[in-house]
Amino acid sequence: MIFTGRKRKILQAIIDDYIATAEPVGSRTLAKNYDLGVSPATIRNEMADLEEMGFLEQPHTSAGRIPSDKGYRSYVDAILMNRGVPRHGGDIYIKALRSGGIEKLLRDTLRIISDLTEYTSIALTPNVAKSTIKQLELLRFNENSLVVVLVTEAGTIKDNIVKLNGAISPKEIDLLNVNLNRILKGRNAEDLDERMIEELRSSMDLSMDISWLLDVIKNLLITETETEVLVEGTTNFFNFPEYRDIDRIRTILSFIGDTGLIMRLLMPIADDDISISIGSENNIEEVKDCSIITVNYNIKGKHAGTISIIGPKRMNYERAIDIMDKVGPRLNSILTDYLYGK
Repeated sequence: MIFTGRKRKILQAIIDDYIATAEPVGSRTLAKNYDLGVSPATIRNEMADLEEMGFLEQPHTSAGRIPSDKGYRSYVDAILMNRGVPRHGGDIYIKALRSGGIEKLLRDTLRIISDLTEYTSIALTPNVAKSTIKQLELLRFNENSLVVVLVTEAGTIKDNIVKLNGAISPKEIDLLNVNLNRILKGRNAEDLDERMIEELRSSMDLSMDISWLLDVIKNLLITETETEVLVEGTTNFFNFPEYRDIDRIRTILSFIGDTGLIMRLLMPIADDDISISIGSENNIEEVKDCSIITVNYNIKGKHAGTISIIGPKRMNYERAIDIMDKVGPRLNSILTDYLYGK
């Protein structure tokens, strides 16, 4: 909250009540259900002040108040300031990858998040599974460095300069190029493992360690890949009274089905570990009545994609933030272990 004292307590009580009931909140409800220590008349005066300050709205003349976007923002900022103590209980159990690839891991993660939060979950992910090697070329840069050039089946060319711990002869470079293309052509990042390095070692007598090649090639493949959109829990919107209106549910379902709009909304996330946009803070008209919580996830310390939940502005922010706080680090660990080994 950006203020303290009685107004702060009343605003928090209104938001908590509205999140729970989806009904505008009146002074009598607050006086009866919350220990605010003041009369209904005093509460009414404070509510009028909060409305004038822009923290509350009155949907109908005789109705109680509901939080405005500004009210939700102050509420969420207070939660973010007090993060660190688990609230929903327990860790997020995401199985380590054994089979099925990265897309399966992300879909499983989205299902878990949707079940726990009861909101719709969305992943933006580099599709490492579909970027395959067409050709690899090692070129001498100087006495102690090589340029690794990767050409993908999509025609993209990527390169990286690698400093070596020791010297490598032109003959060894030529042999490496022949054997690298024989073994790795048509492979993607998920296919690459230590067995391929062992196959290279056994097929030629090298005077230096080449295990670094695996990481270099994987990094080039991952940075080349395109982003995909995965969605789970779409029908969760039907559970909220806000979306019993046919026009509102049609609008939100249209947004969820439009990958271009989703990418426009979620791609510009900052480097923060968690991002929360509320109502009018979203730059897409179709989700001006929604709140979105997004976390980044990384592969070996490099940004790889995002995981988001989207729901009504009347979201259980405290629980949702606590759950999403756990998702990013868990995915970071699993994906790095899967692609690069522990």
